[in-house]
Amino acid sequence: MATSKVRRLAAGDLSLSFGAIALPLHVWAILNILAIVPAWLLRASLWELAGVISYPLVDALLESAILWIVLVGISFILPRRWLADRFVALSGIIVWILAAWAVLVQFIYGDLLQWSTGAILAGMLLVLVSLGLVYWLVHRSPRLEGWIKKGFQGLSVLTYVYMAFDVLGLVVIVLRNI
Repeated sequence: MATSKVRRLAAGDLSLSFGAIALPLHVWAILNILAIVPAWLLRASLWELAGVISYPLVDALLESAILWIVLVGISFILPRRWLADRFVALSGIIVWILAAWAVLVQFIYGDLLQWSTGAILAGMLLVLVSLGLVYWLVHRSPRLEGWIKKGFQGLSVLTYVYMAFDVLGLVVIVLRNI
């Protein structure tokens, strides 16, 4: 009896999904870097400033890699039609929505500390509902999935520019710690 091995995820989809996952994390890291760099410009040398910039970039790369590995692993555990068939669109959009919620939490963190447990649970439920709604919409509309995938393909160039800065940041960190 002949068996054929069917690939769950294509190499191109894996690369594109990594770019889609990495972009919001890198954009947020760069925005945070731009917020702190002016304060360091007058106090730090160029080499120290390179270190201050490098750590968040490498951290964003590491977060992206961990999140991507977790999502790829989940796609192999779950039935194929749940995630693997629409992996690029679903993995990317899930991370983008979670990133948007994380940005909101960071902006309202002071107020969030004063929320009751019920309000926090309601907020978590809202996050789950938004993820479920997007998951359902992507599964119901191949056109939406195509739009999302094309959007990620267009943004992938920007992501890989950020990856070049991550590699430079990694070199700076290694040189600083030798």
